[in-house]
Amino acid sequence: MLIIGGGFAGAFAARNLQRRLGDAAEIELINDTNYFVFQPLLPEVAAGIIAASDAVTPLRVMLPGVRVRMGRAYKVDFDGRVVTLVQGSKRVPIELAYDHLVIAAGQRSNLDLLPGFREHSLTIKNLGDAHRLRNHVIQCLEHADVTEDSALKQRLLTFVVAGGGFSGVETMGEVVEMIRRTLPLYPNINKSELRPILIQRGERLLPELPAGLGDYAAQKLAKRGVDVRLKTGILGASAQAVELGDGTSVETLTLLSTIANGPTEFVSQLGVELARGKLPTDRYLRLLGREQVWAIGDGAAVAYDPDTDALAPPTAQFATAQADCLARNVTATLRGTDLTEFAFQPKGALASLGHYSAVAQLYGVRISGLLAWFVWRGFYILRLPGFATKVRVTLNWFFDYFLPRNTVQIQSSVAAATRYVRVKKGEQLFAPGQLPDGFYAVVEGLLESRVGHNTQSESADSHAVTDGDFVRLLGPGDHWGERTLSADLETKGSLVAKEDSLVLVLNRGDFKQLRRSLPMLDRYFKQIPEEVYPQALRVAEEQGETK
Repeated sequence: MLIIGGGFAGAFAARNLQRRLGDAAEIELINDTNYFVFQPLLPEVAAGIIAASDAVTPLRVMLPGVRVRMGRAYKVDFDGRVVTLVQGSKRVPIELAYDHLVIAAGQRSNLDLLPGFREHSLTIKNLGDAHRLRNHVIQCLEHADVTEDSALKQRLLTFVVAGGGFSGVETMGEVVEMIRRTLPLYPNINKSELRPILIQRGERLLPELPAGLGDYAAQKLAKRGVDVRLKTGILGASAQAVELGDGTSVETLTLLSTIANGPTEFVSQLGVELARGKLPTDRYLRLLGREQVWAIGDGAAVAYDPDTDALAPPTAQFATAQADCLARNVTATLRGTDLTEFAFQPKGALASLGHYSAVAQLYGVRISGLLAWFVWRGFYILRLPGFATKVRVTLNWFFDYFLPRNTVQIQSSVAAATRYVRVKKGEQLFAPGQLPDGFYAVVEGLLESRVGHNTQSESADSHAVTDGDFVRLLGPGDHWGERTLSADLETKGSLVAKEDSLVLVLNRGDFKQLRRSLPMLDRYFKQIPEEVYPQALRVAEEQGETK
């Protein structure tokens, strides 16, 4: 049994299945990281209240008895019941057979819906996002404290959050609190110069809660200096401003987007017709049109009310409820008993506003202020997986009350678009069936590209064919991988160093962007004679073999 995704839906599905089935089933979870992120705490990670390592739980600790595989699923053969994934630095596709498949891949921020958002906005979907946001805010404060350019200072101290749902409100509240508590360290910044702006297209904040609590949240944030703009749309963004639907713009260097979620790349490539951007399911959480495949979580279109077709919102409560129902239904399928329709009435909802304030509705009771803040923290402590995680988070909250915030800017390393690879004679850079990680250009030395039955045979003649093999020698100035990358294909042959060589590698995504952005470069690749490429590659392109 395979589960794709290690968020609330996937991790809790794996745990519930293991508890129900025990040794009677082999359960394997595939995730691109080896940890589970408690996403409701990400705003506090961004604000420096909770250490990044304390907001996560290792999946192997959380899921005893479940096999955890760190990898990235990218293809499913539903007829053959096989999932293909990539794992490790070699990017060799691995095929895993399944009896039952659970897709809990979640959603991603669809930043392409608005111009400039992909290039200039931050998100708050994962641990890396929270870390980047914290570093960015500290960077803005550091620069604003020393700059003598008043216009630049205003842009540095203007913080725009797009979206007035849970993520937007909680992140704005915590970031404002972080700035307020660290401002004494920046003597050249006056509190009146800060411009936090929360933009919501709808008529009120927190539309998932009763109107009174949304209004309370808006008033509480406004008292703390947040410019709450309701019924305001956003048209796009640039490097220095956000363009609003009313024809005005806000000059800023900080834009956080909590809007426009969409399917992940993996879900988009499954060949399944999506329903409102999500995988369609029946009332039993089965993926429509596929045998023994289930879909749950944010990326699944799951109806939760027996009387309506309303879809479950993307919250942890609904994800864990779906995980429990799925475990019961998979178990029932294996035992030949009746399935249970998914139906769930949420116990309530909570949102932190920062500065010891929150709003909540629990079992129909509305509370706000300090009491709601205590309830919010108590509720999430109970929901955190693992005793060690509960203790660490509690200690983080305790120390934050007595100690000043840590404003150390811990810069994470950013992978360069290019890198050099030095290979010794006889070393193999690629073997047949791997997924290339970039575009390769030879700087020094000599390499051999070979496609055929004998990928290790010798040849000294460029473009020669020996024993049915296609052979091409690559010297300084030659390149490899452009067709394979552009068509998202696996390698059809080997790439071996014939002598000590130095190769420049341009990362896969950057190569594609560069080719799209420079028509001259694209024309160059299109003009390369077809005979330079092996027949096997040309056939694969024609057959449409994609990732």
